[in-house]
Amino acid sequence: MDPQELKNLIDRYLKNNVTEQERKLVDEWYQSYNETDEQVSAEKEQHIKSGIYGYVKSHVTTPTAKIRRLNIFSYAAAAAIILLVGAGLLVRRAVITRQQQQQQAPVFATYKTKTGQVKKLELPDGSTVWLNALSSIRIGTSFNNTATRKVYLDEGEAFFEVKHDAAHPFLVVTNSVTTKVLGTSFNVKAYSQLNYVAVTLRTGHVEVSDKHGKMAVLMPNQRATYTIGQQAFVLSKYNGEKSRGWIEGRTALSNASFRELAMTVNNIYGVKVTSANNQTDTYKYNIIITSQHTVDETMRLICSIHKNSSRRRNNEVTVY
Repeated sequence: MDPQELKNLIDRYLKNNVTEQERKLVDEWYQSYNETDEQVSAEKEQHIKSGIYGYVKSHVTTPTAKIRRLNIFSYAAAAAIILLVGAGLLVRRAVITRQQQQQQAPVFATYKTKTGQVKKLELPDGSTVWLNALSSIRIGTSFNNTATRKVYLDEGEAFFEVKHDAAHPFLVVTNSVTTKVLGTSFNVKAYSQLNYVAVTLRTGHVEVSDKHGKMAVLMPNQRATYTIGQQAFVLSKYNGEKSRGWIEGRTALSNASFRELAMTVNNIYGVKVTSANNQTDTYKYNIIITSQHTVDETMRLICSIHKNSSRRRNNEVTVY
């Protein structure tokens, strides 16, 4: 095998265009140096290069009748092929490593809800999740086979009834905070349109922490409100049973801003609410919105709180 033939073999091998016999030749050579995926030390790298050089030298025939200049060319070609083969093996190792990493990457099942929709999910461990409107949650396919039972609330609101398992804590991860429980029932509100995340405990106890290690421990009928901009928790009393009312079509708002109110109306009815009154930025709302009521009935109730009026055009409502 002359240098050009060996170069062609490596090129075809990298393009997966070789015969089984040719593939076996290169694979056996490669496998003898591919015992682990660790980085190759300088000493081992030199050993590999020496092996490659020996292989090339044994397959490159230099005619004795040629002048010395041709011998120099042959060895130069052999050296070039050594670099080519070494690079090819490194590329192949990188491809194999990437494929192994992709195979080991976690796989998730994603559940989403639409406007006005509430979805109930039964988890493999016997826990139950209710997903509020316009929400999204991810659950790993290996959920029940890891040290922790972890779910990701990427958007929106969910109520959890977690089956007790002291050996496998249950974690709810949002963009800002993580809630850790053993067995309890609680609500997590983490809509991206809001500047806070709220965790309300109905039964049991939970630990809520942010990415910086700040933590709040909740007892039943307590709420931890985490302000994203300030990166701080505020604890307050809150009826834990009321926090799950939206499951049955009754959404309770407590000291809510106009922005949160508008978001809630949109989630339930699919109607966009805006304001032409600058005072609405200062308003706070304590109200229970019932999905059984029409949007017009709900808007009349909302406007009665601060003596406003509203006008509806198709799926848009303006408050004055």
